Amino acid sequence: MNITRTQKPYKFRPPKYSPLLAPLLRKLSELLFLRRRYRMRNVTWGGADKIRQLVSEGHAVLIAPNHADHADPHVLQYIGKKSGLSLRFMAAREGFEAGPLSSFVLQRFGAFSVDRDGADLSAFKAALRILQSEGAPLVVFPEGQIYHHHERLDPLNEGVATILLRASRRSPEDRGFYLVPSAMRYTYDDSVKETFSARLGVLEEQITWKPRNSLDVVDRIYRLGSGLLALKEVEFLGHGESGDLIERITRLQDRLVAMVEEKHLSRPGAGSIPERVKVLRGKLRQVLTARKSEISADEEMAIHDDLDTLFVAFQLYSYPGEYLKEDPSVDRVAETIFKLEEDVLSQENYPVPRDVHVEFGVPIEVKSFLSEHSLDVKSGVGPLTSRMSEMIRSMLETGP
Repeated sequence: MNITRTQKPYKFRPPKYSPLLAPLLRKLSELLFLRRRYRMRNVTWGGADKIRQLVSEGHAVLIAPNHADHADPHVLQYIGKKSGLSLRFMAAREGFEAGPLSSFVLQRFGAFSVDRDGADLSAFKAALRILQSEGAPLVVFPEGQIYHHHERLDPLNEGVATILLRASRRSPEDRGFYLVPSAMRYTYDDSVKETFSARLGVLEEQITWKPRNSLDVVDRIYRLGSGLLALKEVEFLGHGESGDLIERITRLQDRLVAMVEEKHLSRPGAGSIPERVKVLRGKLRQVLTARKSEISADEEMAIHDDLDTLFVAFQLYSYPGEYLKEDPSVDRVAETIFKLEEDVLSQENYPVPRDVHVEFGVPIEVKSFLSEHSLDVKSGVGPLTSRMSEMIRSMLETGP
């Protein structure tokens, strides 16, 4: 996973969809990114006809997929083109900040930026405008981050449900507002198995180990993971820990977050690691951008160190040790090695062709959902998020 630790003042980038440029940009997206960079061989999908029908009838649609891979937006753009759907995207600010050209292209695609670490009112209003006034479906990834768990759903943010429910509050009775939970499943060509040993050897050499080509691949991954974790334990705690690898991962990520909470919050944080990290990153980045003139160089460096500590905690969270152990399939091994390369070598490696299937689930009409469960716009956020999570998880587990 990539969490860009930028401290630039945030500037909202609104959508600037261009009907003239969008077809060309979609073609470039397919050729340069989908096919060449991300090695996507086959893209299949089901359920897009339901979305197309809702749009043709004048209803608002919010598509909420799991966020499993860097290729996700390009896959959805391709499906949109083939299905006659002009999609809009809420996208992380970091993509727009990669450079003027990146920002220009994303905005002409109809994407707009969101600051994931703060209450981004501009992004919220842009999402409302699209749902209330435009006929294009809006795509928002409720996980908020890419964890590279293609067969597992991570905790969802409640922002998707909040946006859709708020948009539906002041709308004509005959206009529906639909949530479409969606599941994206990637699979690797079987030839990826031939790449495992050499790629693990590069990672082992990176930490000055001799490659252990004779070991079982899964054992080798856990051995490497234990060694990398020990390095972080020594870096932050002064010594290596003992015990089960999963327990050590959980213990260290919690201790790292707690260390930063103790320095910057008046009380221990609550919630999951992503929720706690989001609160802290928002607070620290606000200090760096809004109060930079008031802090010394040493204080600024200390805040950067704390942000790096949170970055490590988030990386640790993205490695659920039991995920590979419970099912050491070719795809799970491949995505785990990919994650290690991304985190240790700072590179994305797609050595073989891949396939993806996207299943668009049964649309949920939110006004009916609230009525059936005796909820209002505010009290319905949690239940609607839970229902969305259940549906995506079920689709991921059953597959195409």
